[in-house]
Amino acid sequence: MPLSARSAAAVIPGLALVLALPLVGGDYYIHLLALVFTNVILAASLRPSLTCGQLNIGHSAFMSVGAYTSGLLAKNLGVPFEVSLLAGALMATAVGLVIGYPSLRLRGVYFAMVTVAFVEVIRLIAQLWVPLTRGMSGLSGIPKPSILGITLVTKTSQYYLALTLMLVILLVLYKLESSRLGFIWKSIGMSENLAQSLGINIAKHKLIAFALGCFFAGVAGAYYAHFIRFLFPPEFGFLMATNILVYNFVGGRGHFAGPIVGAVFLSLLSEPFRGSPYETIFFSIAMLLTILFLPGGLITLPGKLAALGQWSTTSAAKPSTAA
Repeated sequence: MPLSARSAAAVIPGLALVLALPLVGGDYYIHLLALVFTNVILAASLRPSLTCGQLNIGHSAFMSVGAYTSGLLAKNLGVPFEVSLLAGALMATAVGLVIGYPSLRLRGVYFAMVTVAFVEVIRLIAQLWVPLTRGMSGLSGIPKPSILGITLVTKTSQYYLALTLMLVILLVLYKLESSRLGFIWKSIGMSENLAQSLGINIAKHKLIAFALGCFFAGVAGAYYAHFIRFLFPPEFGFLMATNILVYNFVGGRGHFAGPIVGAVFLSLLSEPFRGSPYETIFFSIAMLLTILFLPGGLITLPGKLAALGQWSTTSAAKPSTAA
């Protein structure tokens, strides 16, 4: 599905804005937007699993695996950032395959329960394996990201790295969703039994979608580790996992841009509540309002407003009839 002129008209100004932000914004906004880009990667990389009909609430666990793998390799062994980032993504994928292969035959709430349990298992491992992860003291002193041996010292350079990673990953995911593989994922999500009757290997394609999401979640985690330079087990818990899921539903699952819109919108609006109990309340209210008033997600809002405006114009143009 090629980009329409309307989509391009929305994307180009947005891209120009994020490219120019470091020139006009302070370090706080640069830091915030880099985290938003990470959330976009997480939300978009969950979409293949959701497209296949998998209610995956374990994405934060794979981010955690990627973060700790990359951070430990760089901190303890001096592994270059490019290698440690790839290693983190591959480790997240390997762990995902171990978990996904036996559990992907489960459906609905049963699969969701397995992924929730996995989040807790990974969190407890990171919390209790003190000699390796430093446990609740947190893993600190992770080196800053570097490219070809050049350390990205400034927040601006790290911001552009996050932007580049996000754009590359979104392009890959978009191409995959537009390919034959993407149509197979959609067919499985719409009717698994019908897709199986057409000769589609359901387990294989679900596993591909799941592993792909794990890989990019690992990339997001690895970047996050070198950007924040401190890892704390509870931050990768159930709250982050549900937030990633909410990004997709609030943004809109019916369109590729849905997770992007949801991640950007909720990340920016929830910033004042970060780390407080009100953050959970905010996400709950956002999810509830979306279900009640925008079942298709925020991505459908412009169309609904346009339809409402057209209806108002038509109603005003109708001549009143006298009794």
